[in-house]
Amino acid sequence: MRARHGTLLICLCLAALDDARSQVPGRFEPVVGTRADLKPFYFSIPAPRGQILDRKGRPLAQTVTMRRIQIVAPLKARDTLEHYSAWVEETLEALRKDISVPLAVEPEALKRHHTHRRDLPLTVSAAFAEEKIAESAGPLVHLRTEYVRSYPEGDLAAHALGYVASDGPTPVGPVLHEETLRQRTKGAAGLESAFNQQLTGKDGVICLMMADEGKVAHKQVFTPPVPGRDLVTTLNLETQRLAEKSLSESKHRGAIVIVDAFTGDIRALASNPRYDPNSFARGISTAEFETLSKSMDGPLFDRAVQASYPPGSVFKPIVVFAGLRALTVDALQEFDCGPTLMIDGREFDNWSKDDRGWFNARSALIRSCNTYFYQSAMITRDAAILQMSREFGLGAAPVLPLKCTAGSLPATAPSNHDLANLSIGQGVTEASPLQIAMMMATIANGACRPRPRLVMQTQSQSGQTGDVQLPVREALLPVSSADLETVRHALFGVVNHASGTAKSARLDKVAVFGKTGTAQWVLRGEKANVVWLAGYIDTVPPLAFAITIEGDPGEGGMSGGGTAAPVIAKVLRDVQAKPAAHGVTYEAHPVLVESDPLFSSPIESPLFTSPPPSARPSSTPVRGFFSRLFR
Repeated sequence: MRARHGTLLICLCLAALDDARSQVPGRFEPVVGTRADLKPFYFSIPAPRGQILDRKGRPLAQTVTMRRIQIVAPLKARDTLEHYSAWVEETLEALRKDISVPLAVEPEALKRHHTHRRDLPLTVSAAFAEEKIAESAGPLVHLRTEYVRSYPEGDLAAHALGYVASDGPTPVGPVLHEETLRQRTKGAAGLESAFNQQLTGKDGVICLMMADEGKVAHKQVFTPPVPGRDLVTTLNLETQRLAEKSLSESKHRGAIVIVDAFTGDIRALASNPRYDPNSFARGISTAEFETLSKSMDGPLFDRAVQASYPPGSVFKPIVVFAGLRALTVDALQEFDCGPTLMIDGREFDNWSKDDRGWFNARSALIRSCNTYFYQSAMITRDAAILQMSREFGLGAAPVLPLKCTAGSLPATAPSNHDLANLSIGQGVTEASPLQIAMMMATIANGACRPRPRLVMQTQSQSGQTGDVQLPVREALLPVSSADLETVRHALFGVVNHASGTAKSARLDKVAVFGKTGTAQWVLRGEKANVVWLAGYIDTVPPLAFAITIEGDPGEGGMSGGGTAAPVIAKVLRDVQAKPAAHGVTYEAHPVLVESDPLFSSPIESPLFTSPPPSARPSSTPVRGFFSRLFR
């Protein structure tokens, strides 16, 4: 998609040049030295910033044309500040009869302008969008065209896009050679900052010849400005819009990340609450900025990539993978599991007081049985679990043109208590929603861990591409196809088994795979819950996702299945209903509802001290079962 900002600016300059030609008789030539009453001023013309586009070329950030009204006093009215102030007030009073735009100038600004810039036009209005005002306003009235950053979707993708700020103070002292004609802006956050150089473009140079009577007698553009390059992101407008809408309707702080599981392309990057970057583009007041920056809800904080949360039970597939690869816990090996487990003199709880019996890896993931994972981890130990975590990208900041957290991954679990916390994603283990989404993307594609990609390329106004960022494979999948099938089958059951913990995210025509999580963390010095649902939808390409919702201290009744799943389900249902809008396809088929028994033989709560807990011997898994049914 091409922007026409540069063409518009050049056309405006050429129109001004034509006006100047009409005012100078005879052959058009530079008039410096031919009229004693002319004073030349050379200014730098800031180029219009390039657009930021979604993956289909629709603008998320662009530059729009605005106007300001200026007046120039004749030479006789500039001799003293008193005369100058009286003339300005008289002129404004007359103009207000014909112009509906509010006109005013601060006394201090008027004084500074008279002291240093009385030969130049004085700005007397704020920027406005109207293209026309009364033509009869008089020869001493000028319309100055300038460019203002605009975000047509309001606060949509605000944290990813970022915002702009003034690039240096507005010139108010003596006029300098090639000082900026109007206020420059620069990217101050997000993609606006990360790609500021490409978006900014190159300044041009213009000469203004000011006559003593207050007219601009001549304008000449010596160097046209070169507009900035457009930035094409991987975001999909419909997916982003729906993710933010669903998150906002939840009335909770949180984040949603949705990625293409094959390429790592980020289709949606939502954080709630948000802010409107247009307020920064217009020139945010100190009071407004303090309100945003001091808000306890942190609207300026990008929870999708910067927040670090305990992952809770969405970490449990890592424990299963680690046990399978280390050959310590087979897929069908069962453990006696109850509502609590005593480990080295300390009681560790299961989330459910009703689950009692023999659990294997699949049933433990579907029911999210903590006591199974405590016992499994005691056999597998921390080295294998932490190595598997690193291979899935945890503990390292994602490579992205945004500031991303690395989360937290311990070097070891020095005690059995630490190991128990690690096994259920608690303790010092933390991850961002983006990291968890990429973990699920790796499981979904079944081949590699892709690098998250937010920017596809930059392109010039003529459509020439540059700075192309291709998809990157960061690491091969660190598990066997048989072990992958075991975990996938369980993630399918989390959403589609009658006893699964995320049934509200189920769809009837396309399979959804997921893992719920509920974790405890400290928020403003008090304990609070954070809940998750992470997984993927089996479209082409698969869309991996992670949703995180923060609870307030003392807020009960929150869970991954009950709180997070219904929020992301709104997005998943829309993907099923309108796949083309979300850039995917799928072959519709009835999705199996599983109802097989998950565990049996209720037992009393086991006691673990040392050696490891006893387990029921496993039998050889029936490989290929899951592939034939669902893939």
